[in-house]
Amino acid sequence: MTFLLRLLLGNRIADPTLDATTRRNIRNLYIEIAFASVLGAIVTFHAAFIVRLGGSKELLALLSAIPALVSALFSIPSARLLERLPNRKRWIIGSLLLTRIGTGAIALLPILFPKDAAAWLVALVIFLSLPTIFFTNGFQALLADIIPERQRAMVFSVRQIIWAAGIVITSALAGIWLDSAPFPLNYQLMYLFGFLVSLGSQHYLNQLIVPEQHALPTKIHKAVRTSDIPTAQLNADIGRMLFNTLIYQAGLTLPVALFTIYYIDVLGASDTWIGFNSAVGFVGMVMGNLLWAHLLRRHSYSWALRTASLLTWLFPVGIALFPDLTAILFINWLVNLFHPGMELGSLNVMFKLGAGMHRALYMSWYNTVLNLSLFAAPLAGVWLAEQFGIPFVLLLSGGLRIAGGALFNLNRVREPSREVGSIIPSDA
Repeated sequence: MTFLLRLLLGNRIADPTLDATTRRNIRNLYIEIAFASVLGAIVTFHAAFIVRLGGSKELLALLSAIPALVSALFSIPSARLLERLPNRKRWIIGSLLLTRIGTGAIALLPILFPKDAAAWLVALVIFLSLPTIFFTNGFQALLADIIPERQRAMVFSVRQIIWAAGIVITSALAGIWLDSAPFPLNYQLMYLFGFLVSLGSQHYLNQLIVPEQHALPTKIHKAVRTSDIPTAQLNADIGRMLFNTLIYQAGLTLPVALFTIYYIDVLGASDTWIGFNSAVGFVGMVMGNLLWAHLLRRHSYSWALRTASLLTWLFPVGIALFPDLTAILFINWLVNLFHPGMELGSLNVMFKLGAGMHRALYMSWYNTVLNLSLFAAPLAGVWLAEQFGIPFVLLLSGGLRIAGGALFNLNRVREPSREVGSIIPSDA
C-alpha cells in the first residue's frame, strides 16, 4: 500500500518535518480506512437488498430520510454530550464499533424476520444513525486535532483514494458474488464478511495518539465552571456557509431514493452493473482527489468549494437526458472528478471557521444541515416523481445544484487564512 501511494503521490505523502507522533497517526489513518472501505462498499447495497426483499420506493425513501432526521435531531445534542464526556476518543471509537456490529447483524434479518426483512433492515439502519452521528461529529473534530492544517488536504485526499480503491475492488467483487450465489445467502455472507474486516479498522483507530495540546480529558473536573468556557458563536460566515450548503445539498439529495429504482426497474440493471457502477464512480473519485489535492497546493479551500459546486449538476441532468446504462457509467465517472473538490473545500472551510475547543459542536451544526436536507429532500423527490416522473426530479436536482453553486460564488464565505486570525481574500 505504501508503495502504491508513493507511486501516485511521490514525496507528498508525508512532510518529513512532522513529528513522529503525527507521522504515525497519519500512517494509522491510511491503514484503518483500507479496512473500513470494505464495509463501506457493502453498505451501498442496502437499497438493492431492500428492493430484492420486495421493499417499495417509499421504504427506500425512509432508508435515507428517517436516519437523516434522527441524525439532524441528535447531532447538536450528541456534540454537547461529547464535550462533557471523559476520554472522548474511547467514546468516539466505541460508537463506531456499535454501528459496525449492527451492520453485521443485517445478515440475521432474513432468518429472524423472513416476511418483513426489508422493513426491519430500514428500522435497524434508523437505530444505527444514533451512534453514527455521535461518531461523525467527534471523529471530524479528532481529525482536525491530530492532523496539522497544512497536511489536511493531502491526508484527506490520500484517505479518500484508499477508500475509493477499496470501494472499487469490493463493489465489483460483491456485485459478481451477489449474481452468482443464491439469495438471500449471498447478501447475508457479504454483510458478515464486511463486519469481520471492519475490525481491522477498529484496531488502527485505537492506535491514534492525540497530541498534548489537543489532549482530551480523562476525567471531569468539577472545579471548571460552565461560565468559564467560551461559548460557540454563529457568526456571519458560518451562517452563510450553512445556508449555501442547505440549498446545494437539497439538489444533491433530492433524487437519492430514486436512483436504484430507476436503474433496476426502468433500465433493467443487474447487481453486477450496480456494483460496476459504484466501482466506476470511485475510480472517478480517486482521480478527482489527485486532481484537487494538486489544485489545493495553489488555491484556497473556498476556491475549491466555489468551483466544484458549479459542476456537479452534470450527473442528474445527464441521466435524465441520456437514460442509457453505458452512458450513465461515463457520467458517474465524470461527476466524481468534481465531488472531491466540494468535499475537501467544505469540510476544511468548516474546520477553519469552527476552530477551537467547540469544534465538535460547530461540526454538528454543519452535519445537522446535511442531515436535514437528507431527510426532507428524498421524501420530496419521491412525491415529485409520483406526480411528474423521475426524469423531472433529476432535472430539478440539477437546477438546485446550480443554484447552490451560484450561492457559494455570490454569497461568499470568508475563509480564515489560519484557524484563527486573518481572512483569505475572496478571490484566492
